[in-house]
Order: sequence, then C-alpha cells, then structure tokens
Amino acid sequence: MSYIVLGRKYRPQIFDEVYSQDHITKILSNAIKSNRIAHAYLFTGPRGVGKTSMARILAKSLNCETGPTDRPCGKCNNCLEISASTSTDVIEIDGASNTGVDDVRELQKELFYPPAKSHYKIYIIDEVHMLSKNAFNAFLKTLEEPPDNVVFIFATTEPQKVLATIISRCQRFDFRRIPVEDIVDNLKKIAAQEKLEIDEESIYLIARKSDGGMRDALSLLDQVISFADGPIRIDLVRGVFSELPLVTHTQIMQSILNHEPQTLIRQYHDIINQGIDLTEFLNSFLDFLRQLVLLKVGITPRGIIKDDLDVCQKITNLTELDFLLYLISLVIQLKQDIRVSSHPSILIEVVLIKLTRLDEMEPLDKILAHLERLPETGAVATLPVFSGASPAPVKKVQVVAPDAAIEIDYTPPKKVRELTKEHVLENWDNFVGKIKSGKKLLSIYLKKENIAGVKSDLIFMDCDSTIQYKLVSEAKESLDNLLSNFFDLPVKLIVRLKESEQVEDKHTPTLQEIREANPTLAKLIEMTDALILPNTDHRRK
Repeated sequence: MSYIVLGRKYRPQIFDEVYSQDHITKILSNAIKSNRIAHAYLFTGPRGVGKTSMARILAKSLNCETGPTDRPCGKCNNCLEISASTSTDVIEIDGASNTGVDDVRELQKELFYPPAKSHYKIYIIDEVHMLSKNAFNAFLKTLEEPPDNVVFIFATTEPQKVLATIISRCQRFDFRRIPVEDIVDNLKKIAAQEKLEIDEESIYLIARKSDGGMRDALSLLDQVISFADGPIRIDLVRGVFSELPLVTHTQIMQSILNHEPQTLIRQYHDIINQGIDLTEFLNSFLDFLRQLVLLKVGITPRGIIKDDLDVCQKITNLTELDFLLYLISLVIQLKQDIRVSSHPSILIEVVLIKLTRLDEMEPLDKILAHLERLPETGAVATLPVFSGASPAPVKKVQVVAPDAAIEIDYTPPKKVRELTKEHVLENWDNFVGKIKSGKKLLSIYLKKENIAGVKSDLIFMDCDSTIQYKLVSEAKESLDNLLSNFFDLPVKLIVRLKESEQVEDKHTPTLQEIREANPTLAKLIEMTDALILPNTDHRRK
C-alpha cells in the first residue's frame, strides 16, 4: 500500500477528534440529536484548522446507516465511502474550478434527483469565495429553498469575499486557530503511535511554526521525519526550517546591549554564511523580541520550554520595555524597506549598527516632559538617556523656552543723565545686535532710521508698515525693560505708524457722480439696479 501522509492518516473522523473547535462540534452535535438540521452551513477560518474535516464528519453523521447520529459508526458503506470521497450522495466541489453561472446551473439540475442510498444529498463546496458574483446570484433562490433532502456545506478562508446575501441564508461557524499546547498534545500522541523518537523542544518548534493549523503541523512533522535518519533532535529540526537557536538571539542582544557594532556585524555575517534567508532571520528575531516583550509585561509566552524561558527572563531583567518596543518597530520597518531595496544586506547592516547606539537617542515624550518643566526664562535641562542594559553618560542640552522674554548679554553704553537722539542713534546698532540671537525676526524691524525722536525718557519709533508696527508693539513691554537696562535709565518706547500708512476715510461717490464720470458703468447700474452700500471697514489709527 502506498504511503499516506500524516495529515490524511490522522484526519478526524468524529466530532470528538476535532481539536479546539468545541464551540462548533457541540452545536452541530446537539442539532443532530434534536433533528434541527439546517439546509446550509458556512464554515470559515484559517487554513488547516478542520473546516473540510468537519464538513465530512457532518456528512457522515447525517448519512450514517445508523443515523442521523452525532457519533457515526465509521464502518458502514456510507461512512467508508464518505471518508474515501467516493460517495455518490456527498459531492465535494472545488469552488476555484467551478466559478461560473453554467456550473451553478448544472448543480441545480442535479438537485432534482434524490439521494441514491442515503438520507441526504450533501454538497460540500470548498473555497466558496472563489465563485463569481453572477454565480452567487444564480445560487440565491436555490440556497434559500432547496429540496428537503439537500444540505449545502460551504468552506472558505476568506468570508469577507462571500456575498452577504449568501451568508444570511447559511448558519455560519467561525473556526479558531488551534493553540500551541493542543498541537503539541496531538503531535506527542501521533509520535507515540508512529514510534518516533523526538524531543519535546522539537515538537514545540514544529507547533509554533504551524501558525495554529493542525494540518500544517502534521505536514512539517512529515518533512522532519523524511529528513531524519534516527532520533529527531532540535538541532536537526532547526536545520530543516532554517531556524536560529535561542543562543544566537541572546548573543545578538548581548552585542546590542553592550554597544558592540563590530561583534554584531560579525554575528550577522556568520548567520548569512549558514545560508539563512534574510527574511527568515528577521522573522526569527522578531519572534524572540516578542517573547521578551510579553515577559516584560508579565505574560508567559505560549509554546516555549522552561530552559528557554529562564534565559529570556534574564534578558528582560536587563532591558526596559520602551527599549524592546523600539527594537521591534525598527525591525518591522526594516522588513518593509528590504522588500523594495536592491541592497537589502546593506540596509540590515546599517540598522544593526544603529541598534547598538540606541542609548544615544532621547525618547520624544521624555524630551517634551522636561521642556514643560523648564522655567519660563529658559534653563539648562538634564535629559535622561534611552538606555538598554546599562546607564549611558548623561547628556546636557541648552534649551530656551519659546515664549521666554528676550535675554541679552551686553556691555552697557556710556552712562548719561538724560537720553538724547544722538546718544540713542549712536548705540542703537549695538542694542539690536545684542537681541538678534533671541529675537531674530524682531531685530530686523528695529531699524535705526525709524527712530523719529527722543524726549526725556521716551523714544519715538515711526513704523513703515503695519507688520512692523504689530511686531514691535507686541514686544513693547519686553523692549522697554531691555532699553532701560541697556541705557541704565527709565525708558519707554512709543510705537507709531507713519501717516502715509494710516487708512483715512474717503468720500464715497454717489450714483449720479458715477454715471456722469463713466457712461459704461451708468448702463450697468440701470441694467442691474445696483446700489452703493456703506463701507463698514474703517481702519483708523
């Protein structure tokens, strides 16, 4: 007899053998017991979680010679034929190969023929989302009111592509991914039946690689058995899947935390020389970082053996959560970048070097928090560093609050008893130069030629434009203090707008004056019955 792959050999034959889908098996079992059998079912969920197997079990339950029953015998002709996919009353259709309206019409013709030797005529349509929209629409009436002895079972991995009008006519069941622990339990049972010598760490690795699908797990186990020549050990399994051992990831993290870019690049080159794919390397490292993050927040990752768990826990004790999250974000971005890059290896090397220098970067939220705590006049702020394993040297940055008053460091001019225009003009450039670093825009508008006069403790400045007038006026209080300190005398700045810039009220011409001045406008006024409205925007300075 030819070899049967494990996925087919250990396929569930009754409801109790289906892993981690109790929420579905219980409903179907109770429905059969109470004779509340629907005419259409829709099974949705990821690949390899038991959708088609469940459809066959339901078909056997309905057509078993001892049934309908929730525990088909598996020995009668109907059960054996359904298991072998040779039953004339249970038709399995591939939705991807029968997508058109004509295929649906052929199916509709067959519905009028009663089942040959069973209770029900059952149609199992796999990947039903592949049917065209027209095919779905042609199927609507039949699906809503099929013959009494016909049952439809649809299976799909993409329910969002199935028309809502189809879903509404079915009982929908959403299959879940199978937990790692359940896959491990099943693999151990199968290994015992197959008399395989395999260590627990290898079983856990296979379970994690299956991504919640039992069929994938059995396929991977088949692959490992074919490769192994004797006992199955973790090193052999890692070689089959190009999986990096935990010690490699711990060495990488050690190089990152110790700020050793040369060592990290050498480790990366060693990995590439082993023939490990770049994407596989990044995926493996991401999964390792994910385990560290879960441990950091107090969650034990599923599918990890105790020895690996202890090592990961030691690493998390040396790192901060923000540091690990930032590492993950960088690696995810790197995965996206290398997809479109012609030099992916160079990108990876650059990012790896960057990872060893993360302590030199300041997290934005901490910088903003320290800025908010600064006094209004500005101060020197000591910001914490974004460290991983060990504290890095403290950095100091000079920060000036944006709304602080103008700070100047000046050498005062020659002291006088009373200000004169000549004395002000003589020292004005020096004054403007001292405040330029703090208020560069304002200093541009503090022109010497705008000094119109000086009288006692008053300095008169006539502005050329409204913009200059607005800027200088807004800073007047600060400028008064600065001028007083600069000249060592009480000084007030009087800001004025030149008369040429002021808006004066103008005479509004009457309609008669407009007609006399412009005959063309006179015609327009007559045609449109135009009026002259008063100008309400009088801007007087």
